Amino acid sequence: MQVTKKELENNQVELTIEVSEEEIKPHLERAAQKMSAKNKLPGFRPGKAPYELVKNQFGEMAILQEALEFIISDAYYKAVTREKLKTVGQPEIKVDKLAPGNPIEFKAIASLLPKVVLGEWQKISIKKKEVKAEEEDIKKTLEQLSQMNVKEAIVERAAKKGDKVELDFEVLINNAIIEGGKNPRYPIILGEGKMIPGFEDEIIGLKTGADKEFELAFPDKYFQKGLAGKRATFKVKVLSIFERDVPKLDDDLAKVLGFDSLEKLKKQVEDNISQDKKNKEAQKIEAEAIQEVIKTTQVEDLPDPLIHNEIHKMVHELEHNITSQGMDMAGYLKSINKTQEDLHKDFRPQAIERVKAALVLRQISVEEKIGVEETEVDEEINKQKEMYKDNKEAIQNISLPTYRQHLINLMINQKVVKFITDKIVK
Repeated sequence: MQVTKKELENNQVELTIEVSEEEIKPHLERAAQKMSAKNKLPGFRPGKAPYELVKNQFGEMAILQEALEFIISDAYYKAVTREKLKTVGQPEIKVDKLAPGNPIEFKAIASLLPKVVLGEWQKISIKKKEVKAEEEDIKKTLEQLSQMNVKEAIVERAAKKGDKVELDFEVLINNAIIEGGKNPRYPIILGEGKMIPGFEDEIIGLKTGADKEFELAFPDKYFQKGLAGKRATFKVKVLSIFERDVPKLDDDLAKVLGFDSLEKLKKQVEDNISQDKKNKEAQKIEAEAIQEVIKTTQVEDLPDPLIHNEIHKMVHELEHNITSQGMDMAGYLKSINKTQEDLHKDFRPQAIERVKAALVLRQISVEEKIGVEETEVDEEINKQKEMYKDNKEAIQNISLPTYRQHLINLMINQKVVKFITDKIVK
């Protein structure tokens, strides 16, 4: 096999690889076996027909085409190993010469792992902020718990502040219903102020079955910029009115929630809020620490395939979050007035930062010899299998070699992040 290397811009390299007839031969034989297994030939069991018979039946070019993927994959791996290249992602392949009885020649454009030179990052110092649950946080959470246990009863009287009212309503501008402006059986609690200013005031005093039409202006700083400051017509029908009995914050409510007293409930709420704040602060500090380390680090130009792969990951993450909330990607993009191309462009700066962070963490793991033992990985996999023991699909995914490698990378990164924060967070 002959290999010619040519350096390209943006941390890429072009390999021109010529594979000899002798090196191609085993792949041709394997391809012929595969073809005879898929296409039964008279007198032979599947996959057992001799090479010459398969060649006569299908032609040598057909066998060569069947073997091409194996040939290129094997030759590319050997070329990269021989040249001691650290590549990332899949190469771009272009076949230049392909004919039976001749060497195969192809070009592979590969992206190289950018060179990373760490700076004196261990001299960085970051101060951690002490966080705790504030009285206002505790009060707000207790009120939410109280609201979650409210009792509602339908009433036949005029709506007043504190009631829950179900409405059919439409929002029109220039006599046309705006996008998303038709709202059937829409519940609102009068007095919460979640609608635009003035809306709830128009509902107070109405009875079940009442219709009303009124005009209001959207706030100048409304989140939907296309509606900000515009006057609209609202057509409302009251479907039902519920009186709400909100339980008091006392020992009785605490007992309903599984606690002996209100004080014990408050203590649990305080502990939960404090822990949540500490977790968020730890995540914030970790992100800040990594960014500070990146600032001291020299990273070669990132190859575009590496950035594109990260953008695709980010889009996939977004899509997963959107679908988990019962929406679809197309509807989401329409709601924010963006295309897939806009999304890719918007994500690019963040994708670059994420790639740099991954490269920096990798470099620290190499220089500091941070890794994981196989027993650690086995223990984590067993924990996850136990957690998802009733989900066959999850168990199958957890058992895949690709998932194991993903887990190894994740566990190493977690160790590296801890190593960094232990060194520079005070």
